[in-house]
Amino acid sequence: MTIQDQYNKIVDTQRVVDDSGNTEVYDDHITDLPCHIQPFDDAFSQDIDGNFGKEWLMFCDVCDILEGDRIVDGAIEYKVVSVESFEFLGQPRHMELRIRRSNA
Repeated sequence: MTIQDQYNKIVDTQRVVDDSGNTEVYDDHITDLPCHIQPFDDAFSQDIDGNFGKEWLMFCDVCDILEGDRIVDGAIEYKVVSVESFEFLGQPRHMELRIRRSNA
């Protein structure tokens, strides 16, 4: 069994294309990305900016996802707060992303 066998969601990613104004503008980046998302925190907590949210851990194949990108799972949006890639015998295996959903 591989980690890819556990992917049970299909999500889209978005990336900032313009942040020159008062609001950031996101555009689709990667669509139909297979992944697995599981809770990282038990409850909503306050982050360094004073916002409340809950963190999740997302597993997916190695791809072009950066901190600050958005993960869109239907009507639920998460912000990517950290990215880590793993390899085995010099070959890319998977990524682990810490993603945060605001309690807004």
